[in-house]
Amino acid sequence: MKKKQVYVCNSCGYESPAWFGKCPMCGEWNTAVRISVEPTTSVETKNFEGPRTLTDIQTSEHIRFSSGMKEIDRVLGGGIVPGSVVLISGEPGIGKSTLMLQTAARVTDNKPVLYISGEESESQLKLRAERLEITGEHIKVMTTGDLSFLTTLDIQEFSLIIFDSLQTLKLPGVSSLPGSVVQVRECANYIVSLAKGNGIPVFIVGHVTKGGQIAGPKLVEHLVDTVLYFEASKTGYRFLRTTKNRFGPSDEIAVLEMSSKGLEEISDLSTIFVEDYIPAPGNVITAVVEGSKTFLVEIQSLVSKPLYGTPRKLSNGVSFDRVLLIAAVLTRRAGIPLDSLDIYVNVAGGLQLSDPGVDLAIAASIVSAFFDKPLPEGFAAFGEIGLDGSIRSAMFSDRRIDRLKNSGFSTIHSPEGEITVRDIGEFLKRLRGGDT
Repeated sequence: MKKKQVYVCNSCGYESPAWFGKCPMCGEWNTAVRISVEPTTSVETKNFEGPRTLTDIQTSEHIRFSSGMKEIDRVLGGGIVPGSVVLISGEPGIGKSTLMLQTAARVTDNKPVLYISGEESESQLKLRAERLEITGEHIKVMTTGDLSFLTTLDIQEFSLIIFDSLQTLKLPGVSSLPGSVVQVRECANYIVSLAKGNGIPVFIVGHVTKGGQIAGPKLVEHLVDTVLYFEASKTGYRFLRTTKNRFGPSDEIAVLEMSSKGLEEISDLSTIFVEDYIPAPGNVITAVVEGSKTFLVEIQSLVSKPLYGTPRKLSNGVSFDRVLLIAAVLTRRAGIPLDSLDIYVNVAGGLQLSDPGVDLAIAASIVSAFFDKPLPEGFAAFGEIGLDGSIRSAMFSDRRIDRLKNSGFSTIHSPEGEITVRDIGEFLKRLRGGDT
């Protein structure tokens, strides 16, 4: 049978049986790449038993093994699952390769680890290992991007395979450059089949685009079992967030710190972002829940008259649209004239928050800055704000209250706290009158 010829867009992965000058999906020009597709063969069905009910299917618990780092095990859902494929992405220089080398050196399985690097030479890997004080006795290294050599190896002898990175890999049968959409897609398919067929866990390092998205087609994220995103804060801490996990929760977060000896775990981050907190106008403490962790953050606000005719609204660490919504509610429901003023909101430490439970803290911070009056010592707030001005319940309120109480906060404004705030108007009366 003849091989089928198809044309694939090297930018977005669009496929067409005929050549095209402009991609009808992404609009890019001259991105069509011709590839050969092997003809499909008939599937053997003589031993096919037919569909079965769920009650007849036997299952077994996944036997996990540790990565050697408790924080990594937690974001993976309890450890490394045999046959799973984990995609780790992040900005250049954030520490992805360092984390992979440390993981390779600490895995608890007795089998060796295969580290495949298409970006660094053997001597570069050795220098990094010496800096991290890793002997690497059970780490085998291959510095190539050609995946054809895997057919000559006994994959079963390895406990873990690491590919660094996906954008440097290539398959000989794919007529496209490494890093292209076609190569990334085909290599990802090959690696997933390799892991599933042999029951060997695989870690894949992936690059990100200028927009912060994982480079390559979205298909890669659908193929893998777990997607971890590495990001850094201005405080120097590294956050490893779980955005997808078939074997555990998908909202976990691990906190690491880069040192001269590599990445070190930070198991207790409850108060590390509020150590420099100073009671001042616009400064408010709130409790945030990320996965199984509950920690405190500081919200800062500044309200001032505009220097020019048009007032400005800026936010750092929280959604800009969320700040506009809270400011509109304060203006409409509480009678605070914020529409003609500059409003600046910042989360100390460079954290990025998406928790709606910080709404009340943002409102309290803006109001405190508007009146130029600091909130009393021991004050904290959390809760979600509705468009009608009411304070709605936040998820895991008990955990937030316990964390605030354990940190010495005695006046907690929340729907379930010691002092219940029904709406923003009542909250403002307490603040303006000094009864907080």
